[in-house]
Amino acid sequence: MKDAEKPRPRWKLFLWVQAILIILWIILKSIPKVIESGAGGATDLLFVILIIAFSLIWLLLLSRLRWKFRLLGLGLALLTLGLVKMDGHTGGFFPQFSWRWTKESAKEIPDLIGSIAEEGTIISSEGPENFPRLLGSQMTNHVSGELLPDQWFNSKPKELWRKQIGEGWSSFSVAGGYTYTMEQRGLVETTICYELLSGDAVWVHEEKVRFEESMGADGPRSTPTITDGKVFSLGATGILNCLDARTGEKIWGKDILAEVKQSVPTWAKSCSPLIVDGKVIVTLGSEAKENLAAFDASSGNLIWRSGDYKSSYASPVVATLAGKRQIVAIQQKSVDGYEIETGKILWSSPIGNPQGNCASPLIVGDNVITSSGYGYGSHRIKISQEGDGLKAEELWHSRKLKAKFADMVIHEGFIYGLNEGRLVCLDLESGDRQWSGGNYGHGQLVGVGNHLIIQSEHGSISIIEISPESEKITSEFEALEHRTWNHPTLAGRILLVRNDREAIAFEF
Repeated sequence: MKDAEKPRPRWKLFLWVQAILIILWIILKSIPKVIESGAGGATDLLFVILIIAFSLIWLLLLSRLRWKFRLLGLGLALLTLGLVKMDGHTGGFFPQFSWRWTKESAKEIPDLIGSIAEEGTIISSEGPENFPRLLGSQMTNHVSGELLPDQWFNSKPKELWRKQIGEGWSSFSVAGGYTYTMEQRGLVETTICYELLSGDAVWVHEEKVRFEESMGADGPRSTPTITDGKVFSLGATGILNCLDARTGEKIWGKDILAEVKQSVPTWAKSCSPLIVDGKVIVTLGSEAKENLAAFDASSGNLIWRSGDYKSSYASPVVATLAGKRQIVAIQQKSVDGYEIETGKILWSSPIGNPQGNCASPLIVGDNVITSSGYGYGSHRIKISQEGDGLKAEELWHSRKLKAKFADMVIHEGFIYGLNEGRLVCLDLESGDRQWSGGNYGHGQLVGVGNHLIIQSEHGSISIIEISPESEKITSEFEALEHRTWNHPTLAGRILLVRNDREAIAFEF
């Protein structure tokens, strides 16, 4: 057969089918319910699989290309497959891939080359130069930034140090010139203290446990809390420790889930300990019974248990609502106020999300603000006196902000948060959306004065002016190079960021 009579490759078939798939993908992604339900990542994955599958079928069976070109194309596909590896999932359930030579998490215990504070020193957690717990000392996810230089938000800060770090989604706490976090180092779960300015490891506390989960990845999730010269850390499987902040020496420790005969939640313990009135307040396991607990901060002895629902992945806070100082905790299906002394439930408001509540509640006056992902949304709940007790009244429920992982920031009557990854601003009074900005994935944010620092899910950092009018980016810069679900921490002029394999300290 002459060359002119040979069947021509079916390029039009290939292009038409791919175009149809892409158009269907765009149509499906434009349906509000798909995005509102948090199914965007699953939709993306489905169409990527369909596009790749059809491409291979076309190449091998329908293309009419010469067999040497078909085999060459198949070989290139297999070579690419061999050079990449599946490296977890994004917060939208889309698989994350990386080159096989991408940086890995640290497995070994670090060399302890940092300097321990002098004997007799009490590690102070007070003052704007510190960030002693998740969401900061006031548990608002907002700091004043009073120690930052003028115009700090207009340029990239200086990098002080960068180091390999162990697995986990813990963030950094800062007190007295030291910074504390939790990491999985091989088969050992650790609480580690580093020098803030050098990144040198000072001490390590080890527990021979390892939590593994394919979707949420491995290692600890909780951020240590520093107070009165002590470090309180909660491991992924429920090991609660009280350590000397100066030396790392264990004062007491216990497996709280084993003590109460409850199992580890699906995505592990991620609650950061709340220290209030000599008590350590933490959520417990996956059984729907008495899942908030208070332990004696000096001895670790159990004081009380309370609650009617399974524990969430959020952290409790302390607040004064309707004149009553109390603990506020969001569990699965409910947010409640608890008496500090006894654990008695003071009020309760239903949260209908059947999935995982991760964002901690924020307090504004006598109002509690909650937010959940998986298509659920946010609540504004007012607490007021009723007779001798308290009552909860829902003022609004909005699906315009569904904070799946990321905690929110409230500033001057407006709420800022990541709505399934996209930055939005809501009016606190009505719950109406003011604007919708860029997509940062399932990252994290912290408020600093009149700005937001956003750590995107892909590792870059954006600094944004807080404004109810529109998204106003003042600077952006690259930082980490992998999936990042860890909270950024700002202590004075030092910004700390980390993920499950690397940590960086910047100075503004």
